[in-house]
Amino acid sequence: MSDESPRALQLAARVEKTDPPSVSAICAAAGLATVELLADERSQAGGAWHEAVSAWNGARIRKIVRRGRGAAWQKAQEPDGVTVTRDGAEVRAFVPGRLDEAPKALAKLQIQSTELEPVERVDRSPDAAGLIVAVTPLVEMSWGKQAAQCAHAVQWAWMRSDPAVVSAWDGAGRPITIVHPTERLWNELHQRSTIQIHDGGYTEIPAGTNTAIAMWS
Repeated sequence: MSDESPRALQLAARVEKTDPPSVSAICAAAGLATVELLADERSQAGGAWHEAVSAWNGARIRKIVRRGRGAAWQKAQEPDGVTVTRDGAEVRAFVPGRLDEAPKALAKLQIQSTELEPVERVDRSPDAAGLIVAVTPLVEMSWGKQAAQCAHAVQWAWMRSDPAVVSAWDGAGRPITIVHPTERLWNELHQRSTIQIHDGGYTEIPAGTNTAIAMWS
């Protein structure tokens, strides 16, 4: 067994002490930031990030979500990556690498989630166009964990769906709707989902837990 540090795509969410973003907004921005990084020309063949992205982007797309604010957030804009804003949340996706080789400005950001407003459970399927991602109500997860799972779902939807559907989504500005459903709605949406994420079991929850699902509306 290799004793090398695992590879991961790390994300950082900006969470200031005043007016922090919602959990749903962070989840949407995390998914969008992941896709933006993968779609970036620097991640394509011949690009400066291609080798690092390709080495990570396999069967186990491990992600870690950190929290930044103030000067630490500004400093974290220096390591290679892309920052996006969605629904008031700012998230930066960093070029993947081994965890023990993370740039200092990134490694300084906290992994532990700052407490945010509780999510509001909904019992009705959203009337929204684009990609819908639902987070399981069956297990408790920190908002950082939820953001990582949503980013997994968005990534697989973008990479594995019909190219025409993905192209139309790209052209529409990549609309994402994050849903925190009741158990009844979760079961209903599960039947319609095209992407199902099962956790690797590295943190918080048992391996194999179905954490998030995605579908096109």
